Amino acid sequence: QQAQAEETTRKQQQLEAEEATRKQQQLEAQEEATRKQQQLEAEEATRKQQQLEAEEATRKQQQLEAEEATRKQQQLEAEEATRKQQQLEAEEATHKKKQPVNNKENNNKHKLKKQQENNNN
Repeated sequence: QQAQAEETTRKQQQLEAEEATRKQQQLEAQEEATRKQQQLEAEEATRKQQQLEAEEATRKQQQLEAEEATRKQQQLEAEEATRKQQQLEAEEATHKKKQPVNNKENNNKHKLKKQQENNNN
């Protein structure tokens, strides 16, 4: 009877040990699954954050480039307008200077023609 009681006790202890081992392994598996899940979530959050930062950096870079291109275009247009204006003013000034000379030349030619006509008559 004592041997039977010892066997029962031994079997009970073995069952309890196996149950404790099973529970420990289940707990460790759950902890590992939780750790992996958290790692995946952290990696996903990091990836999303980096993507957002890259998109923001790209947007800012494109905005800066567009602003620079606009500024250069406006500067070129302003320089071209200034050059054309200066050219027009220079041509007008040249024309005004030449005009009196042309008038004198015309007057002289007209006088010469009249003299020739008078001489012919």
